[in-house]
Amino acid sequence: MAASILYEYQLGELGRQFATVGLAPVVVKGQAIVDLAFPKEEIRLAGDVDLLVGDEAEAVVDVLTGLGYEEIPPRSTHFRSEDRSFVQQGKRLPKLVELHQCLDKVLLRPIPYDEILARAKPSGRPGFRYPEIEDLFLLVVLHASADIFFDQARVERDLWFLLNHGRPDMAAVWSRAQQWELSRALRRLLKGHYPAAKNKPPGPFVYLANQALWHDSFLTVLRGVAKYSYARLLDRLYP
Repeated sequence: MAASILYEYQLGELGRQFATVGLAPVVVKGQAIVDLAFPKEEIRLAGDVDLLVGDEAEAVVDVLTGLGYEEIPPRSTHFRSEDRSFVQQGKRLPKLVELHQCLDKVLLRPIPYDEILARAKPSGRPGFRYPEIEDLFLLVVLHASADIFFDQARVERDLWFLLNHGRPDMAAVWSRAQQWELSRALRRLLKGHYPAAKNKPPGPFVYLANQALWHDSFLTVLRGVAKYSYARLLDRLYP
């Protein structure tokens, strides 16, 4: 309980800093799930803040660096799906903030992030918005299908509360899942089939092969492999 209260305080402090300059990035995990779907007596601990950003990305970065956050160098400077991670060591603000312009990994689906951002609603917290419940549900599915070190128990719990308390319009969920090429992942997770969690990162080819099982379109997989391979080549040639 104390850790949850501290996190909410830290999140509130960060949000107020965004609000002072007219920003409202979208919280896509953690507190968004808690506020939109968890009963008040339930606790879900979060250690970092995940934000979905669009054109305002650099303005958000400016706020973070002005607050003393330092950016962790990305693994790739030429692949657009790489998250941007920021850390700081103080106690007043969250230690880790991750900025996402997309939430898929390597094999990028045709997800209309601009529409997700446009549909996002005020969170009730200054400086933050939350996704529409149908988008949030699918983003949890997306993250589970693409994450190497996901926590199965947490994902099951999140999806259960989102289904039973958030009450998304499942017709809209399935329609968007088809548009996002996420239908296979959604179907498998709803049936209780989860990707095998790893204790250490698998080799790139094993990872890509496993990811292909969760994608609707083989063409998307081939396109993703080609783009990622090209980006990694550029990283070697132009570090």
